[in-house]
Amino acid sequence: VAELQCKCIQDINTLPPEQVALKMNNAKSLKRFHSEFKHRLADGSIRDVEVYSSSIEIEGRQLLHSIIHDISDRQKAEESLREREHFLQTIINTTVDGFWVLDVKGLITEVNIAYCSMSGYSREELIGKSIGELDTKETEEEIAARIERIISKGSEIFETRHSRKDQSIYPIEVSATYLDVDGGKFVCFGRDITERKQAEEALRASEDRFRKMIEDAPDPIFIQTQMHFSYLNQKALNLFGAKDAQELIGSPVMERFHPDYHESVKHRIKGLNEHCKPAELIEQKYLRMDGSTVLVEVTAQPIMYEDNDGVLVFVRDITERKNLEAQLMQAQKMESVGRLAGGIAHDYNNMLSIILGYTDFAFEKIDTKHPLFSYLEQIHTAAERSVDITRQLLAFSRKQTIEPTLLDLNESVEGMLKMLRRLIGEDIDIAWHPGEHLWPVFMDPSQLNQIIVNLCVNARDAIKNVGKITIETNTKNFDDEYCAEHVGFRPGDYIMVAVSDDGCGMDKDLQSHIFEPFFTTKEMGKGTGLGLATVYGIVKQNNGFINVYSELGQGTTFRIYIPRPEALLKKMEKKKPTRPYAGGDETILLVEDDQAILKMTKMMLERVGYSVLSASKPDEAIEIANKYSGQIHLFITDVLMPEMNGRDLSKNILSIYPNLKTLFMSGYTANVIAHHGVLDEGVNFIQKPFSREQISVKVRELLDGD
Repeated sequence: VAELQCKCIQDINTLPPEQVALKMNNAKSLKRFHSEFKHRLADGSIRDVEVYSSSIEIEGRQLLHSIIHDISDRQKAEESLREREHFLQTIINTTVDGFWVLDVKGLITEVNIAYCSMSGYSREELIGKSIGELDTKETEEEIAARIERIISKGSEIFETRHSRKDQSIYPIEVSATYLDVDGGKFVCFGRDITERKQAEEALRASEDRFRKMIEDAPDPIFIQTQMHFSYLNQKALNLFGAKDAQELIGSPVMERFHPDYHESVKHRIKGLNEHCKPAELIEQKYLRMDGSTVLVEVTAQPIMYEDNDGVLVFVRDITERKNLEAQLMQAQKMESVGRLAGGIAHDYNNMLSIILGYTDFAFEKIDTKHPLFSYLEQIHTAAERSVDITRQLLAFSRKQTIEPTLLDLNESVEGMLKMLRRLIGEDIDIAWHPGEHLWPVFMDPSQLNQIIVNLCVNARDAIKNVGKITIETNTKNFDDEYCAEHVGFRPGDYIMVAVSDDGCGMDKDLQSHIFEPFFTTKEMGKGTGLGLATVYGIVKQNNGFINVYSELGQGTTFRIYIPRPEALLKKMEKKKPTRPYAGGDETILLVEDDQAILKMTKMMLERVGYSVLSASKPDEAIEIANKYSGQIHLFITDVLMPEMNGRDLSKNILSIYPNLKTLFMSGYTANVIAHHGVLDEGVNFIQKPFSREQISVKVRELLDGD
């Protein structure tokens, strides 16, 4: 105290003396004075103090009465609070998220810089503004209800839309917390989620595109997770024969694999999961819901599906392709067998020619009552049966037996109508318009049946539901002018059959492909694409033409033209000769590389009066033609010979005898020979084996013809 009494106030107060004097004068003039100062202690340290002073008068002296409080701890606490407030304010103002505080009425009492930037308003413009003026998604009632929920729950995170100062709208995610201070406050943080929403929308659009791609894919696709079906597109449901996805979703995928493939499938899926690489394309067999099997081609890709490891499986039904491959292999095999059969039949016919020829000679030398006559009859009968067998072999080599005959087209079609109506169904009417005074057609009845049935079935499929098929026949003549404008047509008389429908029709592009083998517009498994190709092949084989007329939505008409068999009718009108066989005294040049057949044929011709010049080689025949001084009336030659074929030999002989008629003979049929390019179509031809009656009639027809 003694030390303190020796001090003046300027020694304790850290303010400059003049400021201390000013403060004291102020205190003297006031009844009460309060201020905070820093005082210097005896040890030299500084302390914060709070001074309460009042002016008093003692013994005529005016004094200051002061009470001093040490406020160092309080000052430190206040400084710490200010630092914390500054720290929090710095965080709020530097965060990228918007921040605002609402009172219980929804009025903004505080905002940060980020929300000002986000909304386009200044801090001054936002303070006191109702949140309802900014929220464009919710009504005032909805905002009030949300405030009640937040008060009740304590906090809530939600999405809404706010408007900027420029009236543009943006999506915002808000996290709001209720604090029960100062009458209630709502502390809100908001994040502009425009980019996230755009990304989500892009993802949704991408997922929609992907799902649509999967749904519209032409092949079956499914996803399996944990060895169970998780997703199947419509094609996959159709493949398995399921009515809807619920029949398969959640069921084990192994139930749909054929038991023969179970182990390989398990190994394959294990490899997919371990290596996370696409699996190679393999063939498998699936089981349908009805228990039937389907052969498929499968590839797979490991994926994540609904937070699970999954496998995306791409499938292709190859049943039809395998069937076509089998058909192709069968066709190639049959073609090879056909060539072999044709070769065997050719050689066999040569031997039968000798057997039948010499049997005929024997019949002339023996009486019917002779004991050997019945033996000869048995030999002759067996040989004729063998001829039928060789003809079947030759027909087989052309893939079907063809036995052309004269047909009444109207009668043939009329006989098919009942069967056609059963085939086509009750919803489609068949109208039949037969033409009058039709010429007969010369073709195999089974081929005519194939043409009509295939065209009617094609018409039925084009109609789909209720409609009409019209079949009509007529005659037609094509002149030179018409044929000049239509490629492939030849002038002459034709018998026409047309099949029309009022179905969907075809455009020009489709019409250009309809006769191609395996081309079809039908769904997988519902057509081979061979129907119209078969019709086309049959028509061409019979030297006919086919036209198609169609427009989209206007139906289709197929018109088939088969040539009038006028020359054939004339030939058939001639009566077959009876013994003694028709013969003559003309000279014939005969060429055959088989000595036995050459000798037998020469004997047949000489027996009916002809003079025969024979040769076993083409060069011998040419030499005879060059050296022979008399007239040669007919040239008969085998078609297939080692040194030169019959066609080329004929050209050589015709260079010597320009007007000489030629008769070709072979163990093959004329169609097969022409098909291989050895002979031109329509030449004079006789197939081995032949009897003396057949060869004599054929020779006489050629010699007597114009």
